[in-house]
Amino acid sequence: MADQQSGSHALEASGKPSRRRACNECKQQKLRCSLTAADSQHSNVCSRCQRLELECKIESNFRRTRKRRRSHDLEIEVKELRRQLVAYETNTAIRVSPSSASPSNSAHSLHANLQATGVSARRASGSFSGRVGNRAPGLTTQPVIDLDQAPTAPLVVPPQARSLDDLELSALEIEELFATFFEHYHPFLPFLRPERSPHAYYELSELLFWSIISVASHRSQKPILLPRLASSVTDLLWSTLRSIPYTLQSVQSLIILCTWPFPTHSSTADPTYTLAGTMLQLAFQMGLHCASSAQEFTKVPVLLSSDDHGEWGATWQACNIVAHSVSIGCGLPAIAPLQECSLPSVHGAGATSRDLSLRLHLRIEQYRHRVSVALTPSSFHSGREPQFAEQERLSLYRLLQSVNGDLDREVSLASPSSITRIYLSAALLHLHSFYLLDDPSLSGYTDRIVTLYHTAYSFISRCIEADKRDGLFQHWPFFCYQAFVAASLTTLKILMSGRFDSTIDVSAGKSLLNSAILALRKMSIANNDLPARLGDVVGFLYSLPRYGPSGQPTHSLSLRVRNRSSMSIVYDSLWQWRRYFQMSQEVDTSGPDTVFTSEQFNLDLDQFGLGDGFTFDWPDGGLDLALYN
Repeated sequence: MADQQSGSHALEASGKPSRRRACNECKQQKLRCSLTAADSQHSNVCSRCQRLELECKIESNFRRTRKRRRSHDLEIEVKELRRQLVAYETNTAIRVSPSSASPSNSAHSLHANLQATGVSARRASGSFSGRVGNRAPGLTTQPVIDLDQAPTAPLVVPPQARSLDDLELSALEIEELFATFFEHYHPFLPFLRPERSPHAYYELSELLFWSIISVASHRSQKPILLPRLASSVTDLLWSTLRSIPYTLQSVQSLIILCTWPFPTHSSTADPTYTLAGTMLQLAFQMGLHCASSAQEFTKVPVLLSSDDHGEWGATWQACNIVAHSVSIGCGLPAIAPLQECSLPSVHGAGATSRDLSLRLHLRIEQYRHRVSVALTPSSFHSGREPQFAEQERLSLYRLLQSVNGDLDREVSLASPSSITRIYLSAALLHLHSFYLLDDPSLSGYTDRIVTLYHTAYSFISRCIEADKRDGLFQHWPFFCYQAFVAASLTTLKILMSGRFDSTIDVSAGKSLLNSAILALRKMSIANNDLPARLGDVVGFLYSLPRYGPSGQPTHSLSLRVRNRSSMSIVYDSLWQWRRYFQMSQEVDTSGPDTVFTSEQFNLDLDQFGLGDGFTFDWPDGGLDLALYN
């Protein structure tokens, strides 16, 4: 009643109706306000605000302010909903294939998940705003809270074409390449989740997506696909490494690119060892080595589900496997000590065959690391008496051989795959390769060299049999091919030295070397890459006569290169190979008997069992003498 009388009085005084105005509080609640333009000149409080003790004021830009506030609240809610969707995808691992999910079904599923997560999202948003509003007054320094780094990929990602620079792949090509990767490459190091769709991988990380595509393109029918990917993915890799902080997918990408690197023609141009070190540094910064305490390494709340813990654990195991196998294959020191205390247990309830394969591979790598630490030459140059050091070395051989027997029994009980058996055989070759660094006068030297020959022979035979059965050589990892090269050159050195003809089968050894050279060519991905060139090196050294022009043995078991661990035999053979070509180019200053020319080594290869299919590139044909320098 009072409001009506006040309005009528205003009408009588002015002779025309007063323009009504509403305060902010009444506008927001869409209620009738008793405040008018006339009243606002004398009284700035409406009856409702006065009764409820609210702040009564009128803002000309209230609508715009409210609209901006609503827009900001909506953005926060959308981000929270997206985070909830990613968490839901991680926990349920749902994959909707293109053939079984129509766009309408995908939209319905997305809408249902939005409804399911909307309430929790609003609660989370409200609780966060409450915490912000209740900060203690007077704080001048407040912590910088990083934004949530979780990807904003929706649960169901429709298949679509993807592009990188000027390269574009259709959805069908992407599906085929991913299927190739998980069928042929992933079994060598099974640490990823095959049930995740290719396009979900793209939303998680472009680098991881294109790394998988690159590996699957090694044997692509499109000859230009891999070279174009090599350039673009390498640029994407370095740009990603410049972006901090890093994600789990960044580490996984480096694992893939270190296991199946892009083809290169020289080890000096190969960044695999460097990338493996970067991979471990990223993993340490993320707290990947202690997933249960990952919160201590980030300012963003980290809540890992059981599936997340499994993925983190598998990635950390793969990091250690790749880092130490690459360092052994390159003949260089370990990038970081193998922290066995921080590694997941090899045995666990609910472990799948894929998990068991990865864990057995890790156990084998732990053993190889132990061998490297115990037998590295620097361990015996610390002021000990030579005789004492030799006896200690023999004791270590016996101890490590016993440990290898225990490991062999452990692997046998687990019903390993042929790939795991190859890894175990490579570990034994790693141990026995140190025999070449022994003093020939040491007790039992001849027996150990014969044992090394049989170990290398067995490793090559096992690999060739597995390739005939499963076609493994076309998808061979980097560290497997390095071990294969070491085994081939070890067999060659011992076979061609002539000292063991009475104890080994020479004809079978020559036939096996022929198969090994063909296998290296089969591992080759691109023209003149490292596997192809090393196959030519093995063939060239095999074509040399046992004795040179001066009557000296061509092949000697006394290594000139001795600081490359178990790979010293490889680098010593490459030193010998380069030396022949360098001598053929030198000016003859010591007489014709000491100068080697390309014509002198243009031998009839049939007499060495190589056949007509083997040719060698000479220096004038563009051969790079910087290989493995």
